[in-house]
Amino acid sequence: MDRPVNIIDKIGSLIPGYRGYVEREGRRNCDRTLREKVSDDLSIFEKVIVREINNAINKSEMDKMRRLESERKDVNTLLSKIRYAPYGASSFFSDQQIKEEELMTIYQYDLDLAESVDRLVSIDLSESMSETINNIEDILVKRNQFIKENK
Repeated sequence: MDRPVNIIDKIGSLIPGYRGYVEREGRRNCDRTLREKVSDDLSIFEKVIVREINNAINKSEMDKMRRLESERKDVNTLLSKIRYAPYGASSFFSDQQIKEEELMTIYQYDLDLAESVDRLVSIDLSESMSETINNIEDILVKRNQFIKENK
């Protein structure tokens, strides 16, 4: 069921390029929202790791503490890469029309990124996180490279 056209929609339809602007803003907002959610999930997960590190210290489990601290640093680095990666302002969101297949590729990278972070934050902390963290970094690098190549 289509919603009724309001006055803003009518005015917008009269302004050349307005529809494209709204669509670009939507992509910017979607990208920003995804990055914020993923970053927030990683930030919460990092706090869980810190609590586990403190437990390991209290139990004098120094090997476990060292492993967790190393992995916590990796999670923090990953969090920063995602949170502070450029979004919205890149020429990917310029006035040029994005091909549907390129947009679908970006959406697939976004989905892969979000699903991989969900897997990471559900890992039992007795297991190594390195492989999952490396996988997430690979997805992010491939996504950013794809955007750069398709400006």
